[in-house]
Amino acid sequence: MKKPRYELKDDKPMEVSEAALAYYALPGKFSPGAILGLANDQLMEPLQRVATFRKGLSKGSFDRLKQVTGLDYENMARALSVSSKTLQRKDVFDLVQSEKMYELATLYASGISYFGQEGFRRWMERPLFSLGNIKPIDLIDVSEGVDLLKNEIMRVQHGIAI
Repeated sequence: MKKPRYELKDDKPMEVSEAALAYYALPGKFSPGAILGLANDQLMEPLQRVATFRKGLSKGSFDRLKQVTGLDYENMARALSVSSKTLQRKDVFDLVQSEKMYELATLYASGISYFGQEGFRRWMERPLFSLGNIKPIDLIDVSEGVDLLKNEIMRVQHGIAI
């Protein structure tokens, strides 16, 4: 069998009409920036995020995150590694707390985009076999736990069985 031979008809370089890498932004009000009330230019690039975190996220960002997550002050305090009284009197959060707020916002943005807001809240409260029967809400106080949850959401989205 003769192998097909491919030739260019013109001297023009080949162009690909499909993107080799696609960036999937979460729609509308459930992007991390929208959850935190930040402009996209503050979060698009890693160095912009660093500058934003160093500057500190505001109490308004915290209040928006708290509203979207539906978490009370105790759970938010545990997730941000501070006391609930500290949360109530903070106006600008420090670098570590700002990073943790962003991590939570990305987790909730991806979860809500797949499960819906109430569905994701229920998912966070239900023990998962794939996580050793631990409730996802019990993992949000550690960055590695948040990463595990993001991976679990991605597995569910892609239909990967446990």
